Amino acid sequence: MKKQVKFNLNKQSGNARTGLLQVGEKQVTTPALVQTGDTITTLTPGELTKLGTTAIKQSVLPYCLAASEGQHPDFGDLHTRLQWPGLVVGDTGAEQAYRWAKPRGRKKNGVSFHEPASGQQKLYTPEIAMEWQAKLGCDLQSTFARWENYYSPVDDLQAAAKQTASWLDTANPGSLATITGGGLKRLRRFSVEAVQGHQFSGYNLAGIDEDVKLTEQVRVIRETTAMLPAAGVRYLSTCGSLEQALLAIINGIDLVDSDCAGQAARHGVAFNRTKRIHLVKEHFLADQGPLVSGCGCPTCRAGYSRSYLHQLTLAKSPLGVRLLLIHNLYAVNHLLAQLRQAIATGQVDDFADDLAIG
Repeated sequence: MKKQVKFNLNKQSGNARTGLLQVGEKQVTTPALVQTGDTITTLTPGELTKLGTTAIKQSVLPYCLAASEGQHPDFGDLHTRLQWPGLVVGDTGAEQAYRWAKPRGRKKNGVSFHEPASGQQKLYTPEIAMEWQAKLGCDLQSTFARWENYYSPVDDLQAAAKQTASWLDTANPGSLATITGGGLKRLRRFSVEAVQGHQFSGYNLAGIDEDVKLTEQVRVIRETTAMLPAAGVRYLSTCGSLEQALLAIINGIDLVDSDCAGQAARHGVAFNRTKRIHLVKEHFLADQGPLVSGCGCPTCRAGYSRSYLHQLTLAKSPLGVRLLLIHNLYAVNHLLAQLRQAIATGQVDDFADDLAIG
């Protein structure tokens, strides 16, 4: 059944904006982070919800590949399968397919590649990607895009932008139109202009990889959001650090895909706003104080000391990663709530100055 997507803007401060995204009966107050990676496989849906998470991302490519093995399983709706009550943002998985493909695997109708696990040749098309996003009940769906490395030659980036635009007609109504073009402003503009006239609910800014310099990311995001109409939700589908996520939001993004909480936890790092507590450091061995004084997360409220978390980190304990992830996810979502308040009251610049970002 088709899900109606509505996005209403509430306030704007500079380029940053707050709004309400509604898909059927589900709703998300933006800006918000879309959780992915180990975060959504380490914590239960109930824990994610209590820590402030309202949206998760799921790639449909693994489901598609599993079904192609001949068993034809019925995976059902992802909300039921994952026991997840919030929003599910669909990812075509096209980037992964292109990474597996050889240059000649770039076809007019999709991408051909050898699936690593089985070694079998696969053809992944825009039609298949959209079919699986709908079949799995993704609330927000993204259009299929030809992937190229951000630093690919201009001819390759241009070919990718044109091919991505040619596939827009295969998208399901209400999808997020994928905007490509690497770091080239003219190609991003071409991609934005190609979307006009289609019935999309928003935009997916793709290809701005986390290994791209932060200043370059900000430039591309700022340039691209300036080209977009105010209506429609804006989604950044790849993001690395917490600072990258915050700067993307300050420059006009509504939803940011990020596993920064999980990545930090795996490296024994806890967030204190945008500061880092590196628990591998030796001086924490004798530190019996709380992880972050005054923090309301379950890890801090339970009284786990820095000394104990240091011990768990050195032992590479799954419990240590879990406790840090719980703290980090709470801290990140709390910081996002503060940013939403700063946007609503026109104090984004003060917020950025306080965190020393911008």
